[in-house]
Amino acid sequence: PSTPPPPLLCPLLGPGGVLSQKPALLRFGGSSEPPPTTPNTSQDPNSTFDVTDPWGTLTRAWRPPWTPPKCELSPTVLTLTPPPWAPSLGLHTHSPPGLGGSWWVASLGTPGYSVTALLQGQSPPSTATAVTATLSVFTLTPELRGSPGTPLDLHCAFTSPLGPFALEWRHQHRGAGRRLLTYDSATSRVPEADPGVQLLLGTSRGLGGDVRNVTLRLHPLHVAHQGTYVCAVFMPRGQAQQVLHVRVLEPPTVTLRPCPLLVAPGSVVELLCDTSGYFPLDVGVRWQRRAGGSGQLLPLEETVAKTWATSHRQGPGGTFSRSNGIRLVPARLRHHGDVYSCLVTHAALEAPRRVHVRLEVAGAVGPGVEDAVGLFLVAFVLYGLWRWLSPRCELCPQSVPMSH
Repeated sequence: PSTPPPPLLCPLLGPGGVLSQKPALLRFGGSSEPPPTTPNTSQDPNSTFDVTDPWGTLTRAWRPPWTPPKCELSPTVLTLTPPPWAPSLGLHTHSPPGLGGSWWVASLGTPGYSVTALLQGQSPPSTATAVTATLSVFTLTPELRGSPGTPLDLHCAFTSPLGPFALEWRHQHRGAGRRLLTYDSATSRVPEADPGVQLLLGTSRGLGGDVRNVTLRLHPLHVAHQGTYVCAVFMPRGQAQQVLHVRVLEPPTVTLRPCPLLVAPGSVVELLCDTSGYFPLDVGVRWQRRAGGSGQLLPLEETVAKTWATSHRQGPGGTFSRSNGIRLVPARLRHHGDVYSCLVTHAALEAPRRVHVRLEVAGAVGPGVEDAVGLFLVAFVLYGLWRWLSPRCELCPQSVPMSH
């Protein structure tokens, strides 16, 4: 934005991740606006930080209409040990004054943008601590959804002074974590990469300089890819990371059988609603009964004697299947025309999916007017055809008695 955003109140974490009783106030780009007023005096800022954002990655999350992003600020200690797959990164590490002063990590996020910045503070601080973003890692896709079999790009980019860097992508799910890909810019090597992952490198021009893209592509997407992803960037003078969340969604295929549903009076029939090929596991199935003519909702318990459901079955591709059934009471003529529906809800469906079948009871109704007219026309045509094909009868002369 052309004008700096207003000051932002952020929760302040102390040593060990303990939340401070009072928040910190972040002021961007020399903003002179007063801090936001809060009815609770315990929310008055305890510390003020004047933030210099050379690449505009922090202020990008704090823009008109000035909806405050989620934010967090915490002190940190720089880790200068290079990762094992990029040992040459340690050769570029220098000692103070470049690394002097205090260091902080600021995280800001919105539903469509998230950024983590490493902030270097000036020492000693004045009434407000002046900090400068030296490394910012951000993503345009903090929350992603994808279907199995399709490619999915996990956007990640960073801004920093020019120099070598190392990259790590990790996947975490249900307490288990593993490294997916590593990259060393000094050697342009990818020392480690899982099958089905691809690194999309590139450089674009940002507000304050070059933006380096380190996007991860999953192709094809599998249900095992669901979980949390960490994009970690290592520089000679610190590191920062960004977290992304991936949901794998596949809607169920729904079938209802038997269809058509034609029964004799007094017979018992079972309806089976099959849901298959869905992910994640949770799926909801319920039954409805409506009058065939008016569509009015009818009590299901009047005609359903039993309901049941199978357990979830997982296929080789990781998707699930399940069957739900109902057993109807012996069919009566008054049940003719009832419509039974199976309604399925799932996270991958925007609205419930409905399949239905109409109960036809044999002998419930006689032939209608249209049927009678049709039968008459068929009989008339058949009669005319028979007359046309039959040989004509020859009239025999009558014998006249002879007179004597």
